[in-house]
Formats: sequence, structure tokens, C-alpha cells
Amino acid sequence: MSPKHVLKFIALGFGLAMSGAVLANPINILWYTGGTEASGPGTYEADINTLAALAPSSPGGNTWNVTFWTGGAMPTAPSGGYNVLVIASPEGGWTSNPDYSALSSSLGSISYGDRLMLTGQDADWHYMNYPGPSSFDGPQGFLLDSINWAGNGTGMGLVALGMDGLADCGGGPALGLTGYGGDCNSTNDVQIPGAYASFPINTGLTSAGLSNWSTSAHTEFFDLDSTKWIGINVDGGRSFCGTSEGGCYVTIVSAATGGGGIGTSVPEPAALGMFGLGLVLIGLFAGLRRRTA
Repeated sequence: MSPKHVLKFIALGFGLAMSGAVLANPINILWYTGGTEASGPGTYEADINTLAALAPSSPGGNTWNVTFWTGGAMPTAPSGGYNVLVIASPEGGWTSNPDYSALSSSLGSISYGDRLMLTGQDADWHYMNYPGPSSFDGPQGFLLDSINWAGNGTGMGLVALGMDGLADCGGGPALGLTGYGGDCNSTNDVQIPGAYASFPINTGLTSAGLSNWSTSAHTEFFDLDSTKWIGINVDGGRSFCGTSEGGCYVTIVSAATGGGGIGTSVPEPAALGMFGLGLVLIGLFAGLRRRTA
């Protein structure tokens, strides 16, 4: 085989090896705010847009397209539909509390996908206030990981913040979900069980980072149907949490997909080096062709 053919096959091999090292597709997010604001007009949406700008450089490497739903009819979905519905939390010192009436009246037409999350952590309020957005290991990372996980499944995922979805705890709407009970107990001690610490949805997060938010969670879950739900963090202040006594889970996710990924990360440095070498070889091959033409 001539040198030019050797280079051709090597370059093609590098090209094929790198063909999977691409960024994830954009996630289309429908974010239900219910008209809530943080401390002034537009503040909630502005802060969420700031969060969205962090997504491409965060674990998962996703790009977010956020559509805000403040009330009325559900906004028309973009091309490809919505990948995840995020619901603003009812807790926190909002200037105006979320109005869930538009969401509640539309639930009959909403079809959930295979990745659902309910959490007692009002991470949106804490991202905008205390402890704030400065550290990934806190409400910032919790939101990024949760939404990336829910948005990378099949159909439209769900991230319901600070609520149990039963309309009897925390003021949230009835979400049409079953297989768990809800409790309005609050905690400032959130623990990630060792069995779930390596789940992609917990990337970059620790128990310390999810705790001490000056009330880290306002809702808990118990009596989980294990065919539907798993609890990925618990109330560390209750000794019986996570046991057969019913548990007191702060966050629950779809059992079948809880260990799923949060997106396609950017190529590792070594992979980028291989890609660069492949480009060099392609250039050498092109030069050989010109010289032998």
C-alpha cells in the first residue's frame, strides 16, 4: 500500500473515531413561572436566562432553549417539542407567588415522558437568593443537573421544584402522578445516599452543598412505589430516612431512568488531540494527492 493510501485510511479512522464526540442537541425547556418574580419585574426570568447561559459549559454540555409560561394557554412548542417542563416552586419570598391555575387547567393535555423529578428543594428561589448562584455545588448545580437529566429522556420530562404535586402540601398543583405520599416537613440537612452519589443527576453535588440553605427543603416523600420512584436524597435529620419504615425522601425520580445520563459532554482533551492529529493527517494526504496528480 502506498504512503498516501496509508495516510488516507489513518485519517478516515480518526474521523470515524471522533464522529461521536459532539455536543448534545439543544434542550427545549418549558418553564412555568405562574407570574412569579424574585424582587422586581422580569427578575425571575432574567436569572433563569443567566442559568441557561451556564448550561453549555456545565456537565452534560447542553444548550438550553427556554420558553417561559407565565399564565394562560400553554405556549406553542418549538420544533421538536418540549423536552422538559420545569415548575417554579411555591416557597420562598417571591414578590408575587406563582399562580398555578393555568398549569392545573392544562394538565389533562400534558403527556409526560420517562424522566420525572419531584423535589422539596426550592432550588430556584435559593439560586436567586441564598446561598446564591456562585457555587456549582448548590442550587446552581442542582438545577443544571436535574433539568439536563429530565430533558435527555424520551418525551417531555418533568422537574417540579419545592412541591409534592398532590396539591395538599406546599401549594403546588395536582400533577396526576401516583406511587408516593407527601409530607410538608422541612429540613436543612439533605443527604445523598451512597448508592446514588454516582448517578449523573448528582454530578458535582455533595450532601454539604445541598444542605444549610436556611431551609433546604420544604416537602418530603414517603411510601414510594419502587416500580415508579427512587429517592436520590433524604432528610438527614430523621434517623429512619431511606429505610423500610417509609423513608423521608427530599427528591424522588423515575425508577427506571434515575441513573440515566445528563447529556453528551464535550470531547476530552485527549480526544481533541486525536482529532487534531487526524486533521494533520488529512492535510498530509491532501498534499500527497496534489504532488502525485
